[in-house]
Amino acid sequence: MSFLTQAFIATESAVRLHLRDVYDWHQLVWRAFPGRDGHPRDFLTRLDRQEREGRIRLLVVSPQPPVQPPDWPAGVEAWQTRAIPPAFLAHAHYRFQLRANPTKRDNASRKRMPLRTDEELRAWLARKAEQGGFAVPADSLRVIQEGREWFAKAGHQGFHHAVEFEGVLAVTEPARFADGFQRGIGSAKAFGFGLLALVPMASATP
Repeated sequence: MSFLTQAFIATESAVRLHLRDVYDWHQLVWRAFPGRDGHPRDFLTRLDRQEREGRIRLLVVSPQPPVQPPDWPAGVEAWQTRAIPPAFLAHAHYRFQLRANPTKRDNASRKRMPLRTDEELRAWLARKAEQGGFAVPADSLRVIQEGREWFAKAGHQGFHHAVEFEGVLAVTEPARFADGFQRGIGSAKAFGFGLLALVPMASATP
């Protein structure tokens, strides 16, 4: 059993709570799972800055329901958690969004380097999709490079290269697909990457 949490917060309220970057958000979500200090992270997050509405949407996929932080604003939509029924992952086709941090290892420095060309990014997603039990038709896929996403941790500054993938996917191996949905796609999952946001489709027609 997994749980999906959708939470909204006004942009000015996020500033007041010192939610400045993805690491601050990561720490906030950790506090929503009390008593788990020292345990490995087992949740995924995604942030959507909805500028027209003047708010930020937080999505969390987790094996346990999180607890609403005490300083989170009140309201009907402010923090909602529901169980994800097994039938949700039993569809054949979905519209999807994925914010990812696609990288490759540089042979000389052995460091992870961001992928930048459209061809590289599409090939990366195709590999991850095959590993995750699904396929993405090339003509349905949009690749949006969002650039560097900075964060501060322990007095040091770092960044990830954010890329948004959108399109339609077809499930090829249901068990691997369900596992990939719960584990996430790609690296930097602690920083808001890898959550596969899904909307079931009645047919394969985009």
